[in-house]
Amino acid sequence: MYVWFSNLLSSKIIFCLVFLLLLSQKVCAASEVEELRKDILELEKVVSPFVRLFQKVSRLVAPSVVSIVAEGAYGASANPHEEVPFHSPNGRNNKSQDSNRPSFGSGIVIKKPGYILTNFHVVSGFENGKITVTLHNGNKYDAAIIGKDLNTDLAILKIACENLRVATLGDPKSVNVGDWVIAIGNPFGYSQTVSAGIVSAIGRTHITPFAKPFAYEDFIQTDAAINPGNSGGPLVNLRGEIIGVNSAIATRTGGFQGVGFAISMEIANEVISGLIEKGRVIRGYLGVGLQDINDSLAAYLNLNNKSDVLREFQLNSDKGAFISEVWQDTPASKGHILPGDVIIVFGGRKIMNIDDLQKAIRVSAVGSNVSVTVIRNKKEELLTINIDEQPGNMSGRTYLTVRNLIAQTSLYVGLAVETLSPEDEEGHGVLVRHVVSGSPAERAGILPGDIILRVGSSDVKTASEFQSVLKGFVDTKVVVSMFIKSKGYVTLKY
Repeated sequence: MYVWFSNLLSSKIIFCLVFLLLLSQKVCAASEVEELRKDILELEKVVSPFVRLFQKVSRLVAPSVVSIVAEGAYGASANPHEEVPFHSPNGRNNKSQDSNRPSFGSGIVIKKPGYILTNFHVVSGFENGKITVTLHNGNKYDAAIIGKDLNTDLAILKIACENLRVATLGDPKSVNVGDWVIAIGNPFGYSQTVSAGIVSAIGRTHITPFAKPFAYEDFIQTDAAINPGNSGGPLVNLRGEIIGVNSAIATRTGGFQGVGFAISMEIANEVISGLIEKGRVIRGYLGVGLQDINDSLAAYLNLNNKSDVLREFQLNSDKGAFISEVWQDTPASKGHILPGDVIIVFGGRKIMNIDDLQKAIRVSAVGSNVSVTVIRNKKEELLTINIDEQPGNMSGRTYLTVRNLIAQTSLYVGLAVETLSPEDEEGHGVLVRHVVSGSPAERAGILPGDIILRVGSSDVKTASEFQSVLKGFVDTKVVVSMFIKSKGYVTLKY
């Protein structure tokens, strides 16, 4: 009896201990939950102003953002040479795709009464179609294209509505990597969609394949979601200011993959007034193809790396804008800029890369004379360029590339020539465009700008005729003499 009672008492004691242990764990768990809730509420007080900031910025900017649908008569553009950039998040990638498909995009109210900034690629080709703008409140208006600019991928629309909230444009120089940003637009037709992210990079170029040599690019890269329908919408900082126009994405799927691009307001500010007042942008140009001095340029030249470029062109630095091609009958060709030149000063501005040069060209007045310093054959040369108005396109014009130049000079005697233009021609002959340092041509005293009238006993009137006659001498290793205007005969020894 005593043993049984003792065992029963021990079991109850154990049960009570287990119960108390479980109860204490439950109490501890409940206490932990309450503690976590308390911590979360305290932290929420800290981040609440940040959350409210996003909310208020969205409410401030949203009424300035519109939805755009362009449809009908696609391909009836007034300029048949205009092309639509690829990778553009407007639901239509390029003209090879369904030409009857509407284009969807977004826009930003930038000026009263009714001026709206959007992307060129959203509305291009629909000049004779129908463009509909839907406001924040759902009201719809027919829109007219007031101006457009292929080279910056921007356009201005106008609607008959004065009661609009004009967006505040931000200072592009205040944008920094890591800044929080908001993208607002109409992805996939879902109006007034807001996404958030940061500025991933600034000053991005080579994003869209505009026709050379007139591309102007200065993109802000962001991880704020940008999808088809966002094109033309704003990228906004946390002050509620527009810092960019959402325009392109890098994608392998057709949708957003974390890499979006917005045209910097620095570019937009340069074209808005011209598009509104004149319907187009009047700007000067140089007429060249540009590349930075890097491994990409080396690949273009079939060289191994940047060091090979420096050695090939006898450069001491990778700073400057490398001229990869020069178009005929342009300020560059008339001013004697050559492929292979490196521009280091333009109009008094020091040029470190092609972005610097593009900016310097954009601010140069049409009709002005600009001093340009180039590096050529290890020497600095000062040229004067007369800035002409940029043409609508370069159709029908030819150009000389640095690759052609290398091929010509290495094949023969270190000499590149071109046929004299009609206005320069005095009788016949070819114009010397480039002389390779240390070559037989240089040792013979031939200089850029010389006019060669005769090779051996043969008169030459075109560049191809010159090359053909000269090749006969080179192939047979016969010493050749050339008659140069104002100099007489010179002999090339190789």
